[in-house]
Amino acid sequence: MRPCIGLTCQFLLRKTDDRHIPHLALNAAYFDAVTAAGGLPLPLPHCHQPDQIGQLLSLVDALVFTGGRDILPERLGQILHPNSELMHPRRDSFEFELFAQADRLCLPILAICLGCQFVNVARGGSIYQHLYDAPRDCQIDHGTAAQRSMHRVSINPDCQLAAIMQSTQIEINSSHHQSVDRPGRDLRIVAKAPDGIVEAIEDPKRPFLVAVQWHPEDMPDIPAQMALFRALIHAARHRQR
Repeated sequence: MRPCIGLTCQFLLRKTDDRHIPHLALNAAYFDAVTAAGGLPLPLPHCHQPDQIGQLLSLVDALVFTGGRDILPERLGQILHPNSELMHPRRDSFEFELFAQADRLCLPILAICLGCQFVNVARGGSIYQHLYDAPRDCQIDHGTAAQRSMHRVSINPDCQLAAIMQSTQIEINSSHHQSVDRPGRDLRIVAKAPDGIVEAIEDPKRPFLVAVQWHPEDMPDIPAQMALFRALIHAARHRQR
């Protein structure tokens, strides 16, 4: 049987006439990537109670923390940056509790873009609210939510990510303005852009906890990018046994 892979969703309020209608939203490319890699994708609703989240986690074999809007500044102990576009508090509270419980269970986790920042903050690390304010070695474009750029990433040779992608130099798509600053508990920086911005972290003590700043789901024709999803599915199958 295909392992079941839980996918986090955005929570959006869309205005219709005089009302704001709540929606769960997710790029279908995540579903397609998980399916192509051999998994069964399951979007996760934003439950509030810890026991409900525990029940959700009992249904899945692994998780993908997906991209989206920015983390609330109170989570960071910082004031709001003028360039931030915040996620809904409902998603914020759900995903931090989801990660806390999944982390205790050692569930395989692949975290993407916002998910990378989420994992780092949940483990007690810090992020730059606007990476262009961070000290950088050179000037490169990291893209926007509306328009992605492409740039090179260097991966440490002695890490799980390099083994998965079978390379230490890759081209990635980029669409973020926030990034990891200080890595959280047991997390290791394993990839950087040419300007020094962190592009991936992982927990070497865990069977599978890999977080990347780019969007592999939107590069399905590139084998190295799909290898991230296949590695997640492999970890989920191993956990099923």
